[in-house]
Amino acid sequence: MIARTALLVLALAASPAIAQWLPSYGGERAGQASYSFLKSDYHIGSSGMGSVGSVLGGDARSMGYNPAGLAQTKGLSMAFTSLGSGSGLEQGSAFVAGKVRGRSAAWGIGIQRLQTGAYQERTEFRPQGTGRLLYDAQTAFLLTYSQQLTEQFQMGLSLKALNETYSAGYTGWGAAADIGFQYHLREEGLRFAVVLRNFGAPVSLQGSNWAVGYNRDSLSSLESANLPTEFAIGIHFRAYQRGKHHLDLAAQLVHPSDNAENYRVGLEYRFADQLFVRSGIMLNQAGQPFPTMGLGFAQKLGSTLALLDLSVQPTAGMGSWTAIGLTLQPQTVKAP
Repeated sequence: MIARTALLVLALAASPAIAQWLPSYGGERAGQASYSFLKSDYHIGSSGMGSVGSVLGGDARSMGYNPAGLAQTKGLSMAFTSLGSGSGLEQGSAFVAGKVRGRSAAWGIGIQRLQTGAYQERTEFRPQGTGRLLYDAQTAFLLTYSQQLTEQFQMGLSLKALNETYSAGYTGWGAAADIGFQYHLREEGLRFAVVLRNFGAPVSLQGSNWAVGYNRDSLSSLESANLPTEFAIGIHFRAYQRGKHHLDLAAQLVHPSDNAENYRVGLEYRFADQLFVRSGIMLNQAGQPFPTMGLGFAQKLGSTLALLDLSVQPTAGMGSWTAIGLTLQPQTVKAP
């Protein structure tokens, strides 16, 4: 009880300090951050619960939100995800993680990628299209390390190399980092988490086709843009447990650098660690006023445990984001 109260006080005390360090601009800077795909939730189980990924962990999926959760990995774990919407944007990720021999730690490598569909090049002289098809892509390469510091406390760090490529003739590189912490009170079924995501210096594009102003004067360089940094605090607890039936609840506060604060609440019902039913909602999140939904299935395949996750995130302007994820890990590991 004392540990729980102390941690909660520390989290509440840290929140205003972080908020001052990472100022919130509400809607003033919405859409102005680069590499916005980094804000996506690549933990499909989390996205079905309203994206409360800061408090989840146990396998390679943790690299998609809070690297601290990777410390619970018991063996070689692989996670693959695919996200899509009717807008033509496609996102995906692949993560591989494993234990560090002789230490209560885990490593991970991975890739996250967003790619547009083909679209016509248009100019002021040929507004109907030049006949040339363009493709754009943004990619993040991850290197993760997570350490179990005590029986209850763990931390993780992800370093990201960023690249964006536009077939119109521009490219850019950048770097970012995620750092997260999780604190477990297993006897009481409680888990607290803090994570700082996508922290790094501003990025800019380079290319031979420099931007042109309205007066047709060429610009000497392109403007730089900030990364979509966000700070999140979360709590997760077991609300009900009887026999094969479990009900988990989670809540998360997110403070992004390029938009207003938002709040997320999610739940997961699991039966016999084989069937997972999830739902959640994001409050004060522009464009996402609808509840999220998700399903999960766990199946033993020889010496491997396979987890299949599905989620749907309806939006107000871009249709519904649908996601599917496949996680493979040793059979001896209990479904997280």
